Amino acid sequence: MKKRFLVAAVAATLVSPLAAQADATVYGNVHLSIDSFDSADNLDMNSNTSAIGVKGKEDLGGGMTALFKIEFQVDPSERNSGGALTDRDQWVGLKGAMGTVKFGTMSNNYKMMGGKLDPMYRTRLEGRGFMGTQSGLHGGAGENGGRSTNTLQYVSPKMSGMNVVFNYTIAGQDDETMGIGVHYKTKQVIAFVDYLDVQGVPSPGESEAAFKLGGSYKMGAMTFGLQFESVEDVVGGDIFFASFNYQVNDNDNVAVTLGDNDTDDVGYAFMYNHKMSKRTNVYAGYGDNASNEAADDQDITVGIRHKF
Repeated sequence: MKKRFLVAAVAATLVSPLAAQADATVYGNVHLSIDSFDSADNLDMNSNTSAIGVKGKEDLGGGMTALFKIEFQVDPSERNSGGALTDRDQWVGLKGAMGTVKFGTMSNNYKMMGGKLDPMYRTRLEGRGFMGTQSGLHGGAGENGGRSTNTLQYVSPKMSGMNVVFNYTIAGQDDETMGIGVHYKTKQVIAFVDYLDVQGVPSPGESEAAFKLGGSYKMGAMTFGLQFESVEDVVGGDIFFASFNYQVNDNDNVAVTLGDNDTDDVGYAFMYNHKMSKRTNVYAGYGDNASNEAADDQDITVGIRHKF
């Protein structure tokens, strides 16, 4: 593992001076939180999608552009851990007047819009994780994961804020996972309808369909979001998610989320976030997950994130 970290560090060092020449950018974030679960007697430190990556483009002329992205997830809270360095989005593509085509590993159409409705996305209180108020189809990796592998994806040009996203896995199987979504986004409104044909569910050789619709509306300092997932045949229950975000001032916001996943309890979370700069923010939050009463759990989280 030490060698893997050394390789990543050397690669980032070598890429940095080349970025100015090759229109490439080294980017990332370090995001850690201290968490207290009522099911445990002690505090725990966690990394929340800390990552480092390189992305860039090349003008090919004639209105055509080549694109690429290589990203790795790191875990600053662990040392020599088996999961301390994990591949994330890694793809190459072409963009032109007819849209963008990408090949590799990337967020599929179903995952794309879920995080835009969740003001606690990529914290311990995100809906797709501990809270259970968004389905697991928004996370993980693989042919059926939110980060789809072996994937061909087409994104159409935007027309009046609307575009179409189509993705298809190419993994050497008789049947492959396929998804399509229609997404609409302006400064005030987000709306989407997404479909995902999930292979190998409930057993190998079979498939089930996941469907969701939702959106958000920004009204002054307030933003409201709703999402419904028809996923009972895939994950065992349909899921409803709602969010509210209030921008107190330029640097502070308060967020609330709640959701139901066909269990006995409704999950809910509160979070206060403070921007210390354009790249650094701190936050504190509390959540009660959407599980049945026997497994009910709460989390208090305090975190800091720095982007570079």
